[in-house]
Amino acid sequence: MPIPTYCPNPACHAHTNPPTRWLRPFGSYTTQAHGTIRRFRCRYCGTTCSTQTQSIHYAAKRHLPLRAIVDSLIEGASQREIARRYHTSPMAIHNAIIRLGRQAIAAQTVLLAHLSPRTRVVFDGLRSFVTSQDYPCDLTTLVDAEGETILAITHGVFRRGGRMTRLQRKRVMAKQERWQIPHGTMTRSISTIWNELWSYLDQSLTGPAIIDTDRHRGYRRIVERSPVYGHLRMTNRAEHRMTSSRAPRTAQNPLFPVNYVDRMIRHRLREHTRETIAFGRHSAMQLYRMWIFAWDMNARREWRVKHPEDGRHAEQGSLDEAGIAAINGISRQFFTRRIDVHGCVVQQSLEDAWRAVVVTPPIRWIIGQRGTTVRVPRYTERDLARAG
Repeated sequence: MPIPTYCPNPACHAHTNPPTRWLRPFGSYTTQAHGTIRRFRCRYCGTTCSTQTQSIHYAAKRHLPLRAIVDSLIEGASQREIARRYHTSPMAIHNAIIRLGRQAIAAQTVLLAHLSPRTRVVFDGLRSFVTSQDYPCDLTTLVDAEGETILAITHGVFRRGGRMTRLQRKRVMAKQERWQIPHGTMTRSISTIWNELWSYLDQSLTGPAIIDTDRHRGYRRIVERSPVYGHLRMTNRAEHRMTSSRAPRTAQNPLFPVNYVDRMIRHRLREHTRETIAFGRHSAMQLYRMWIFAWDMNARREWRVKHPEDGRHAEQGSLDEAGIAAINGISRQFFTRRIDVHGCVVQQSLEDAWRAVVVTPPIRWIIGQRGTTVRVPRYTERDLARAG
């Protein structure tokens, strides 16, 4: 059980700068799910805490094998299949994935704090759907071109188009009468990626930083309206290149890094596999599973199968020795202690995913949006408030 490293009281000075001996033992209590829990009291404000206060299992009704759940999810198992495998309910796995998703977002925040400026990034949208094929969505992914490190992910739902049968068109129109996708959802999703990528790029005067995309019309509109890009382009510090999405997806293609990541998503996450029946039922849950995949890809998987000695994706010229040590420390505590984001800057895409602030269609569209809200507990808001 992890011993608290800071006082949970935001008004106490041991909350942000805890001294060496700020807490003292204060008894224990027993729970059915986690056994004996040690308690502590702050020497300065008197606030009590325990070995559960900063645990990833905080407020959990059951002690689930989180490492095995992540491995099963990345291997392509659905949530219901994982529940059968570990003899628990699908809702218990659902709640565990929410915990793990926030943990992966916190780990990504720490990783970005140690990331060196990149000279080339690539972003593109992975086409999928949520709740039903009547609600297609794009998971826009920003990737470092050198090490294929995933930097940012956003989610956008849009209206179904293309050829439809008469019955399909009638069903889609009936759904639109009951729930409309908020105007500008896809534009905001792409704009969030575009506004964040400047914090990852090396904007020195030695040469232009490269931004590679395909020829999506939405990308072109956002680029043309961007005053930041206009200024950097005039000073030869940024260049936006567009490549056809129909070009051969070889290693020589400028979009290869993001195409490689998209292929791994299709391969490892069941809900994005072609012709799947294990589709996503909530946009926020899709983002949580995507960030679990991203953390596994960045910090756990080898950069190349044939050359595992080259390290992991995040190590490919992106992190110094201090950054690698920080990521190794996070990996050791990923399944035990909630990761502290104190002093880190949380990007807007990460904050939206953390708080589940994403547009999601109704599951039971006839009666409207019911029972599909992802609840964000108060302790997670306190964890997020430590960033800055």
